[in-house]
Amino acid sequence: MKLSFEKKCEIGFQYVLDLLEPCSCYGAEHIRTLAPYTSAERDKLMCELDNIQRVISVYDQQKSIITKLEYAFMHLKDVRPIINKCRNTSLNEVELFEIKRFLLTFRDIYPAFCELKAAAGTEGLEARELAEALEIVDPDKTGVPSFYISETCSDKLREIRKEKKNIELLIRSKKGNMDELMIARTKIAAREEEEELAVKARMSEQIRVYLDDMLFDVETIRSLDVILAKAKLAINRGCCKPVIAENDFVLEDMVNPKIGDNLIEKGKSFTPVSISVQRGATVITGANMGGKSVALKTTALNILLALCGIFPFAKKAEVVLLDDIYIISEDLESIDRGLSSFGGEILEFNNVVRKLDRCSMVVLDEFARGTNPDEGAAIVKAATKWLQGKESYTILSTHYDGVAEHAGSHYQVIGLKNIDFASLKTELSCIETERSADRIAEHMDYGLYKVLEKQDCPRDALNICRLLDLEPEIVELAEKNIDNLI
Repeated sequence: MKLSFEKKCEIGFQYVLDLLEPCSCYGAEHIRTLAPYTSAERDKLMCELDNIQRVISVYDQQKSIITKLEYAFMHLKDVRPIINKCRNTSLNEVELFEIKRFLLTFRDIYPAFCELKAAAGTEGLEARELAEALEIVDPDKTGVPSFYISETCSDKLREIRKEKKNIELLIRSKKGNMDELMIARTKIAAREEEEELAVKARMSEQIRVYLDDMLFDVETIRSLDVILAKAKLAINRGCCKPVIAENDFVLEDMVNPKIGDNLIEKGKSFTPVSISVQRGATVITGANMGGKSVALKTTALNILLALCGIFPFAKKAEVVLLDDIYIISEDLESIDRGLSSFGGEILEFNNVVRKLDRCSMVVLDEFARGTNPDEGAAIVKAATKWLQGKESYTILSTHYDGVAEHAGSHYQVIGLKNIDFASLKTELSCIETERSADRIAEHMDYGLYKVLEKQDCPRDALNICRLLDLEPEIVELAEKNIDNLI
């Protein structure tokens, strides 16, 4: 279940990932590679969602502890390569320094983790104390992150350094034969280096006992960091905890944060979208400017978020676990391969239908719009009828007439359905012509309503033509052509 970076950006998924703010390198790595939980990972997903909700419930009371954890997470470096190296060979001084710094930071993390765990009641998150491992690389118990091979580690090293110090005193005082003293210092320095290597080898061997515990704690830090980031996003954006359902997707008052944030910058707001998706095909129709693609992408986004263990941007969400989700829209990459966008769509769609199963979802945005309308309509109708007979889930947006007749569910963008056109016409007559289209868009209702019975195609496009004072004779001819097609 892998989506390209371009597809993630297209539906707004990458935008949400960028809103998450993990504090550790481990959490950031996980967010970059975040993938949906599959049907076989139901328990893991439910545990993740429960833990996020538990953290949310105590977030305000535990704010100081959470801040302490986040601050500690920010100071962590990725020690996993050093840990893996230590399994087979001795560490050098820089690597032992990094291990010591990790263990010192974890010393601060461990009590805060325990306190938050007790308060929130998180499950599946455990940590292993590493005080004994810290004593190996900090034998003098200095508690400072710098690293130095202490004489505490070796009586032999103590004697060598004592002898070296005496020689250096003689050199500084210029007492004795300087050539002999310099040769003696070189030899004693070599003995010191040899003993330091022996000490580092012993340290590496001793620390090797704790490598698995350290990796275990790294995984705990990663998990907790991601949970905290998801919880904070859910709090800041008013997201809801999704319910794992068996058969149908139900999403109420969804928003798309990427589009919504852009609208807020323009002084506008996103119209929430609600939809229910059953097995088979669900069709979203509406005129151009009506927001079909926005509704489709918002639905796909919030389903994907829930399946990734991120609270969706909705008032309510019930989702079914999937093994695959496919998003098919005009494929710009196909042009580079010498194919038209339509050809790219068909190739991609064919690859999907050959491996479609009951635990899959297909999202089709204005499928087959890249060919002539008659053939495009015929292809979309055929695809919808075929998909309706499958146990998988399909959501498609289209401006073609008659497609919804072959689907199990039909939603339509409200558009200008409830607008008083006479009042709007009067309003438009008072502003500059160039601003008329923007004013019409402000009156558009981009919400969805479920079509319960067959009805005529919405005529928002014709109504917009009238509002923008298109030549009346042209509008009349267009209306007659539509009537002849119905």
